[in-house]
Amino acid sequence: MPLVTSKEMLYQAQKDHYAVGAFNVENMEMIMAVIEAGEEMQSPVILQTTPSTVNYADLNLYYASVKARADQASVPVALHLDHGSSYELAM
Repeated sequence: MPLVTSKEMLYQAQKDHYAVGAFNVENMEMIMAVIEAGEEMQSPVILQTTPSTVNYADLNLYYASVKARADQASVPVALHLDHGSSYELAM
């Protein structure tokens, strides 16, 4: 399933009266674990990261890891920049 926006994910959750977990993930193993848990629970998940994580790992590498696993997921996955430090990073 391709990555979805948190807007569409949370709209669906609001419409159907359920919560969506958001989890800070800092590496490939954490990305895999959160998506696997979401699949086990048949629940969408939001993967959060911080500026320090993407600066350390490189934004393109981090995004590629999330996208590769989300594309294989059976549940919706969204990516969220938690406490972004600049407009440019958010874009």
